Amino acid sequence: MMRVCLVNALFHPFSGGIEKHMYELSRELVRQGVDVTVVTGRINGLPEREDIDGVDVRRVPCRAVRAPLIYPPPLVLSPLFYFRLGRLDDELGFDIIHLHNRFFIDFNMASVYARLKNKPFVMTAHNPRPKHVASAAGTLGVAYDWLIGRWPFILADRVIAVSDWTKHDIAKYGVDKSKIVTIHNGINVDSYRPRGGGRARERYGVRGNMLLFVGRMVPQKGIGYLLEAMPCVLRTHPGTKLVLVGRGSLCDGLRRRARELGLDGNAVFSGYVEEDELKEAYGACDLFILPSTVEPFGIVVAEAMASGKPVVCTDSGGVREIVDDGSSGFVVPPGSPEALAEKINTLLSDARLRADMGLKGREAAERRLDWKLIAEKTKRVYEDVLSRRANP
Repeated sequence: MMRVCLVNALFHPFSGGIEKHMYELSRELVRQGVDVTVVTGRINGLPEREDIDGVDVRRVPCRAVRAPLIYPPPLVLSPLFYFRLGRLDDELGFDIIHLHNRFFIDFNMASVYARLKNKPFVMTAHNPRPKHVASAAGTLGVAYDWLIGRWPFILADRVIAVSDWTKHDIAKYGVDKSKIVTIHNGINVDSYRPRGGGRARERYGVRGNMLLFVGRMVPQKGIGYLLEAMPCVLRTHPGTKLVLVGRGSLCDGLRRRARELGLDGNAVFSGYVEEDELKEAYGACDLFILPSTVEPFGIVVAEAMASGKPVVCTDSGGVREIVDDGSSGFVVPPGSPEALAEKINTLLSDARLRADMGLKGREAAERRLDWKLIAEKTKRVYEDVLSRRANP
């Protein structure tokens, strides 16, 4: 049986996009006959060892530091990670080491360990180059990547990119493009499915149309453009309510901007919600909007599509690879409140179009984004790497 070690500083129950990806991928790999160990940081008093649906989770000592202006998730430090990974490898004998995040410097040592021990090493590019983030954090990220962050890609036997757009972007770091393969993020299509959303509508005080955004409140999500689109939407569809799910450094400023635009009764900032409540929100909304200025994939778009909802998103990265413009949703230029408002109004004015796009989105999610398919593709990457190592 193939024995794979997935590495990231954060893992379930921490609920970011990468962590959700690892949680679903690891469980599906186990169902497909792979022995999976997740090595992660031990934060918030979580157990040192845990079995999650057959996945062996090992948590190493670490320290979590909050630095929201630099990196929104906790910065997890584990200076002895190299040696702790080595001890686990001695105990379990990993066939492949698979790193999922380059922005935790201590956990990046998985790439160095794999190289020095001649272990097959796979790296997933979940994020593009930080140059796309217009802030001080983006500037620091570019410097970090050139010094440190790009090396796991260069050292990897194979790089998995979550979109073609991310693949071409990461290759600009001098990574051999021939070793980069695109495997989109997946979605649990049995869990995210069309459903009623009466409780969510009651919770958010929705009486008419409901628009939904889900994501971090950070500059690259383009939420300000969505707020600026709302007055035009409300002139055509009075009573429409925008529900924004998520938290982040811009939350207070966005609340102020909503008040300035006269959206006090039409914009609801829910903060973070648990997954069951999130599924209810998808079920309740009439359409989903992601106005990002840069988006490597957009797993929330996949969740909305699986939930049978039409999508309005921006042509800002990998999202266009999963949303068929004019079929499962609309793709508009980034940074344009006018374009957002136009397509939102088009969908709110046509219930039949919303239903048709929602159905096509659901079909696309089932056909292309089911975790069973994504895990099969990932497993084939592992098998190919091992085969090439065995037959150089």
